[in-house]
Amino acid sequence: MASLTKIVFYLSLIIYFFGQLLRLNINHLSFPLLDIAIIILAFINTLSQKNSLKKISSPVAIFAIFSLLSLKINFFFHPFSLTSFLYWIRLMALLSFFVFPLKMDKKIDNFFKIILASSLIFGFIQYFFWPDFTYFSTFNWDPHLYRLVGTFFDPTFTALIFLLFLLKMYFQHPSNPWLLLPIYIGMALTYSRSTLLAFFIVFTFIAFKKKNIGIFITTFLLVILTILLLPRMPGEGTKLERSSSIIAKIENYQEGFKLFLTSPIIGVGYNNLGTIRENKFSHANSGFDGSLLTIAVTTGIIGLLLFIRIFYHNLNTSSLYWQSLLLAVFVHSLFANSLLYPWVLLFLAIETKYRK
Repeated sequence: MASLTKIVFYLSLIIYFFGQLLRLNINHLSFPLLDIAIIILAFINTLSQKNSLKKISSPVAIFAIFSLLSLKINFFFHPFSLTSFLYWIRLMALLSFFVFPLKMDKKIDNFFKIILASSLIFGFIQYFFWPDFTYFSTFNWDPHLYRLVGTFFDPTFTALIFLLFLLKMYFQHPSNPWLLLPIYIGMALTYSRSTLLAFFIVFTFIAFKKKNIGIFITTFLLVILTILLLPRMPGEGTKLERSSSIIAKIENYQEGFKLFLTSPIIGVGYNNLGTIRENKFSHANSGFDGSLLTIAVTTGIIGLLLFIRIFYHNLNTSSLYWQSLLLAVFVHSLFANSLLYPWVLLFLAIETKYRK
C-alpha cells in the first residue's frame, strides 16, 4: 500500500504542474484532472494509515459530517446537483490530509520543488511569449493581459502558489537567499495586490517572531521598489492602483452576504453556489472573493466556526514555517477564494510534515 501511495503521489505532483491545462469535460461537467488525483490519493492514503478510527472526532471529521448534512437538507430546496456533491468530496479529500498527513521523504520533497520551479519557468515563458490571455475569455476565463498567469490561468492564484514556494525555499534554504529572487519576480509579474500584501504581512510577522528588524526593512523596501519598477503595460491589469477590481470585490461580498442571510444557520449547502448564482458558466462561479465568506454562505455560521476550528487546531504547537504558510493563505483568502483552491490546499497538505 505504501508503494502504491507513493506512485499516486508522484503522479499527482506531475498533474499539479499542468494546472488548468488538464481539464476533463464529461456530460457538461468540467473539472481539472487534479480533482480525480486528489480523491484517489486521499482514499489510498487514508487506507494506509493506522488507527484511522481513533481520529473520527477530529475537527475535520466533525466539519465533514455537518457540511454533508447541510448539503442533504438543501437538496429539498435546490435542484439536485452532482457537481455540488463532487465539490464536497474534493474538499473532504483535501482536508483528510490534515488528519492523515502524507508521508514525505526527501526524494518526494525535492521532486515537489522541481514541479514548483517548472511552474515558475512555464510562467515566465507564458509572460514573455504569450502575454495576451484575452483569447481564453471565450472559455469563461478572465481575460488577462500582460500578466503572468502560468498553467493555473489566474494571476492571483498563481501568485499565491509562488509566494508559498518562496516561503518554502526561504525556510529550507536560508543560506542561499538568491534562490528567492526569481520566485519573487515571477510573483510580482502577476500584478496580484492581494499576494503583495500577504507577502508584506507574512515577512513582517517573521521579522517580529525572529526579532529581526532587518527582515522588516528589507521587505518594506522590496515592496516599494516593486510598486515603482513594475512595467506599466497596456491594459488595466498592470495598474496596481486599478479601482474596477476593488468595486467588483465589494459587489461580490455584497452578493455573498445577501445569499448568506437566506440561510445563516446551515447555509445553502457546499457547494450549491454553481446552481444558485446567475452566471452558471463562469469558472469563478463556485466561490466568492473570500474563502471564509464562501464557507459561511454554503455551510452557515455553524459550518464557518467548525471550519475555522480546523485551522486553529493546526496552529497549535506549529513551526514558524507552518504559521507563515497559514498566515499567507489566510490574508490572501480575504480577497480571493484561495483557501479552498485545490492547488493551494494540496500545497498545505504536502507541507504538513513541517507543522512541528
